[in-house]
Amino acid sequence: MYKIKNFINYNLAQSLIFLLVIFISLFLSGCSFKGIDPQYYEFKKLCENVDNEVTIYNKDYWEMYKDYVENRFKDSKVDSENKEYYYHKKLDKRIYPYDMKNILKTEQKKGNITILIYDKYYKDIHYATYTRYNYKEKGLWLRGDEGAGWHLETEDDLTCSYLDNFYKALGR
Repeated sequence: MYKIKNFINYNLAQSLIFLLVIFISLFLSGCSFKGIDPQYYEFKKLCENVDNEVTIYNKDYWEMYKDYVENRFKDSKVDSENKEYYYHKKLDKRIYPYDMKNILKTEQKKGNITILIYDKYYKDIHYATYTRYNYKEKGLWLRGDEGAGWHLETEDDLTCSYLDNFYKALGR
């Protein structure tokens, strides 16, 4: 009888330790449910074609935006009013980043996927329209740090757009 009790206690302790290790590893690495969500695969399919979902209305200003993003940290200057600017040679003018605007044109929700269409403006000049897809991923992640404290998160946002791909290509 003593051997049976010992065996049960030993197996119970071993099982609890095993479950504790799995529980801790899930918290540290996170657990996502996107692999079993069909909308995640729809999101990935939409993202495959996102580079073709840009309409350029003013090519000079689109090139200005691309040049600005590529050379911002190398070529930016500060004017007499302490405003950052970038001089664009082709347009022969100073480009102020605070005059660049993304204006949300339409928003459509389909479950966990949100489709956003943005208009890009420099001052009052509409130079491009692009599409951004957002996917609200469900899961469980342990986030934070020692200073701010630790907390659990149950949602994360994944995005894709032409500009996301453009920034990734630049290493940002």
